[in-house]
Amino acid sequence: MKLKRFFVFLSRFFLYLQVQRYEIRKFYVEHFRWLGRTFYIFFGFLSVTILILDFGFYYPEIWKEYVTLSIRTLVSFFIFYESIHLIFTNKRWKEYISIHKIELIILLMLGLEFIYENNIVSILKSYHISGDDTTLIFLSANQVLFLFSNLAHFYRLSRNHDSKKLNPSIVFVSSFAFIILLGVCFLHFPKSTNGTVPSIDIVFTTISATCVTGLSTVDISSSFTLTGQLIVLLLIQVGGLGLMTLTSFFSIFLAGKVSVSDTMMIKDLLSEETMGRAKEILKQITIQTLVIESIGALLLFYSFPENFPIALSEKIYYSIFHSISAFCNAGFSLLPNGLATEAFQRSEGFLSVIMFLIVLGGLGFPVLFQIRTRFANPFDFKFRWSVTSKLVFGTTSCLLLFGWVSYYFLEQNSSLKGLTTSEQIFHSLFYSVTTRTAGFNTLDLSQMGFPITFISFFLMWVGASPVSTGGGIKTTTFAISLLNITNEIRGKDRMEIDHRTIANSSIARASATIVLSLFVIFVAIFCLLLTENANFIDLCYEVVSAFGTVGLTRSLTPHLSDSGKIIICTVMFVGRVGILTLLVALSKKVDRISYEYPKEYVVVG
Repeated sequence: MKLKRFFVFLSRFFLYLQVQRYEIRKFYVEHFRWLGRTFYIFFGFLSVTILILDFGFYYPEIWKEYVTLSIRTLVSFFIFYESIHLIFTNKRWKEYISIHKIELIILLMLGLEFIYENNIVSILKSYHISGDDTTLIFLSANQVLFLFSNLAHFYRLSRNHDSKKLNPSIVFVSSFAFIILLGVCFLHFPKSTNGTVPSIDIVFTTISATCVTGLSTVDISSSFTLTGQLIVLLLIQVGGLGLMTLTSFFSIFLAGKVSVSDTMMIKDLLSEETMGRAKEILKQITIQTLVIESIGALLLFYSFPENFPIALSEKIYYSIFHSISAFCNAGFSLLPNGLATEAFQRSEGFLSVIMFLIVLGGLGFPVLFQIRTRFANPFDFKFRWSVTSKLVFGTTSCLLLFGWVSYYFLEQNSSLKGLTTSEQIFHSLFYSVTTRTAGFNTLDLSQMGFPITFISFFLMWVGASPVSTGGGIKTTTFAISLLNITNEIRGKDRMEIDHRTIANSSIARASATIVLSLFVIFVAIFCLLLTENANFIDLCYEVVSAFGTVGLTRSLTPHLSDSGKIIICTVMFVGRVGILTLLVALSKKVDRISYEYPKEYVVVG
């Protein structure tokens, strides 16, 4: 009987607490929520300001105490704010946790950091980092978490307001322009560069990194500090995946779902037929990228040349940097002479991993998704490779084989001279792979003969596959155009591949892309002829390399004039976003008409 009364008392007590919790929340919402949100927004901007000050500028030592105090205040406010909202939420806790999981994860991480603060500080000190710097690094990590929480909070608020659907082409082009603008600002910070780097070179490097090209007018390992190099690496990563891809992924991660309009935009950006498949591929893109780059960094670490002695921390950093640069087909390297550095030139294990990452990055995310699905379900008889995947596999294999054989036989007495037969075969394969928008080089390209240079034009022009980290007109565009020519010769009205009829819009887009790409290349070469005093073949190589976002150069890039750098920057941007996509974004869409004029055939060809 006493036990029953005890349980009744407990149930009434919990009911009383629940009522009081709702009453307190009601009072808070009516009187103090506006104040809490105001402080949250204010501390969010303050956090960004302090982070920029801390990592971008040199400031007096006396300021460090105030910066530390500010960061502690920001983190303490975040813990208090989120705890209050968790305790006095009007939703069920299970529902609240599912919506605000990122904030709660951050709260947990901050709690663990607080518990194990001494251990973390001692580990940082073991790397000879001073006590003050250790504290600042520790608090900066908390501050980054606070900023990420702000992103989750503000994104969730912004979803309450509907916005009209934008043209995916406009979103895609403007997102790259936005990344470039931020990158230029960040690389201008005093802590980003060693000494003074001209603004035009910073702009050039930013566009090259964002467009994952790899051309550079300065040596990034000596011209930029660690902060600057990390900014370049971040630009490569964001530019390789695309800002809209990352934004859409975080919208799923932070808000748990995406709206129908967001999903439609994702579908258009990924060129997918169904919204469900587009959302699934979007999730896999980020996961696959993280997994592939992590495995790549691990393999690069263990295949690092032993005759290139550097500290363990640098070895880890170099491995991560080159893994991301290779998978994103960027071609940037921290090595003095790139992969042509003697220790790496003869490290076939290291170069093999680089080639593997380049190929995976150039296949395209939808194709990687199908590869993963096939490996995960090898006995699924309902599985079917898409026409896109088959075209990518076929065209990529043919181009790689063509480049490999061509380089081996045409360069015997030029850049391959003095190497053993096995080395000639290996470096020929590497050049064939890297010409497909990667930009790494192991040999002196200025020694290449004219025949292989012209073949390089073709390989760089075609480039990688659609929805990949590479550039060029894309393998499927070239394949569709080639098949269309075959159909015209044979007199076929429809293009059929693997029991599927290819849409006329795809054929028209492929033809338009080829014509426009040649127009851009010819105009850029003509402009460089007006501004530069260099060999014609070197100018052509530079332009095609920039358009295909390859990053290979015949030693011309550092010697470009300011006008030449602006021309190459424009070509890199157009090559990355696509000339047709850029024109669609800049043009007004015409209204559909219901009538049709009589047909008339025009004499062509």
